[in-house]
Amino acid sequence: MFLISVVFAQNNNTKLNLEHIKNIDAELNKLDFYIKYENYQKLMELKTQLLKIKSQLKKLNRKRYKTLKIKSQIDKLKLKQIAYQKQLEIVGNGKDNLFDAIIFISPLPKPFKINNPFGIFSVINYKQNINETIQKYEKKFKELDEIIELLHEKLSLQNNKSIEKTIQDFELAKSIYLSKLSQLKTESKLYIQTMNEEISMQINKLIMLIITIGISVLFFTSLKFGLKKYVNDLDKMYLINKIINILNFSVAVLIVAFFYIDNSSYLITILGFASAGIAIAMKDWFMNIFGWFVIITTGNFKVGDRIKIVLQNGQVEVIGDIIDITVSRIVIHEDVTLTTYTNNRRAGRIVFVPNNVIFTNPIFNYTHSGLRAVWDGIDITITFDSNYKKAEYLAKEITKKYSKGYTDITRKQLNKLRTNYNIKNTNVEPRIYTFIGEYGIVISCWYLNSYATMNLRSKISAEILDSFLAESDIKIAYNTIKIKNEQVNETQTSI
Repeated sequence: MFLISVVFAQNNNTKLNLEHIKNIDAELNKLDFYIKYENYQKLMELKTQLLKIKSQLKKLNRKRYKTLKIKSQIDKLKLKQIAYQKQLEIVGNGKDNLFDAIIFISPLPKPFKINNPFGIFSVINYKQNINETIQKYEKKFKELDEIIELLHEKLSLQNNKSIEKTIQDFELAKSIYLSKLSQLKTESKLYIQTMNEEISMQINKLIMLIITIGISVLFFTSLKFGLKKYVNDLDKMYLINKIINILNFSVAVLIVAFFYIDNSSYLITILGFASAGIAIAMKDWFMNIFGWFVIITTGNFKVGDRIKIVLQNGQVEVIGDIIDITVSRIVIHEDVTLTTYTNNRRAGRIVFVPNNVIFTNPIFNYTHSGLRAVWDGIDITITFDSNYKKAEYLAKEITKKYSKGYTDITRKQLNKLRTNYNIKNTNVEPRIYTFIGEYGIVISCWYLNSYATMNLRSKISAEILDSFLAESDIKIAYNTIKIKNEQVNETQTSI
């Protein structure tokens, strides 16, 4: 009875051991290193079997007389060879060295040079990647410890030389892995230190850049305030401010370029190719810049001038005051003028005209070089039997009365203008012309007026109209029709 109990206990322990071994094998088969090790063992076994088959086939093929039995053996060996080769393809060729097969530590990415402050973000990602890589391999190292522990537990349950051999292989693999991991950690520290130095260098360079640009801005700002003391003309000061701002921006761009582009010839080459391509693609934009340069350097018109620009082959006329000139366009504030009265019937709009129009369209400047007056004309038709000489006299006196201030100012302005231009006719007195018209005598009154013509034109027109109506021998003519005997005749009528 005692023997039966002992045998039963031994059998029960054996079952428990087998169950425990199965659990250990299941745990081992979950671990990556052990799976690679098993694949390596299968690979070596398959290669060994293939070598044996090849050796056997070689011996059998050497025999001169091959019996049916030998031929059958050769065929079977060939079939086995094909089967093993297919299995080898499934398992994979792998590496012949055990430790190369199960231990692989990829090299860390090399440090890189930072060329601008934005590269600091790349360095942060790089350092994070390095740390994550080290943590991954440290976790793998712990996996080796776990495998060795499980193998020792299995060996205690099943004394097997192959398990001892496997433990020895993994112990050696662990020492090799630890050596590689230590080397990797040392490299990571050196790489991170290198990148920290790059960050420090870029921060110092950025600080120097900010200081340099700050000095440049301070210089140009001081230049502005200094010039304000000596330049009283607001228009000139506006132009000077524009030029200084553009110079300030250009200097800042050059400073940034020289700070962050080490090879100047490389910069020149890039700019050469880039400018050629951009010049073709953005021809109008470059023409606008060139137009701005011509406007600034020639001084034909400036901010504050009243100008007229004819666009779209004369279909559009824009008259107004220039309120800004940028590198791309002229900004005009449209005013109420005779053109807006006769053509547009609206005013007060802000008109944006590209600078390149100065090369292709006529531009009329009403206030060039301080000239603040232009000739304006009013036509009034009187009947043929009117006293046209009296009408001439009245019209001249009225135009003299209202335009005297502009006449005196223009005389001085023209004398100044003659120093730059060959102006021969400097007569600024009002001019009255008499013409024979279709329906009467046309009295054409010309006088100097401010470029804002509507107010003075309205006053003179009303005064002339009142003076002509007050005279009995001056009658204003206009086109009328008279119906008589069912015939339409155009006649001269007076009021």
